[in-house]
Amino acid sequence: MAEGLPVELLLDTGEGDPEYLEGQLQYLLAELQQIDLASIDRVSRAPAPSGTRSGDAVELGALLIGFGSSGALLPVLVGLVQDWLNRQRSGTVRLKIGDDEIELTATSDEMRQRALEEFLRRHGE
Repeated sequence: MAEGLPVELLLDTGEGDPEYLEGQLQYLLAELQQIDLASIDRVSRAPAPSGTRSGDAVELGALLIGFGSSGALLPVLVGLVQDWLNRQRSGTVRLKIGDDEIELTATSDEMRQRALEEFLRRHGE
């Protein structure tokens, strides 16, 4: 894993309700804060078009996670997210590092497990 390369996390509850999505993201965020991560930030939306009002709008369901120099935390992050999804029994979380992306779900089959292991191998130390 390239040192300092952030992980983009995108939660999709499948509900289509922004308030529900934000609530679920806050629950996940509270658990993520238990890990010794370098940073956890909300992802800002693209700038508002010229002539429109802009604010500090954030991308719903998206976080940017920094590991600092400890890429060894990636398996811990993945385990926490999988555990959280299993308790929710629904939804998906996409993890993206650079151009590489994997989708985690509450259900896990052998093919998904192999894909996850390969993702972790590519970004391991």
